[in-house]
Amino acid sequence: MAELTINQLIKIILGIFVVVVVVMGLYFFFKNYVLDFFNNMGGNGTAELILSLLK
Repeated sequence: MAELTINQLIKIILGIFVVVVVVMGLYFFFKNYVLDFFNNMGGNGTAELILSLLK
């Protein structure tokens, strides 16, 4: 099995950090915009179903 060098460890840590930042950004985007879009739809059973699945 290959040894992990400092350079490889730094790349792995940066990769994990980038993935975490992207996931957090997508979460905040969908939380503020998509859920508000479905909340403003009145009288639609499909929107209520989708909203319940997202929560």
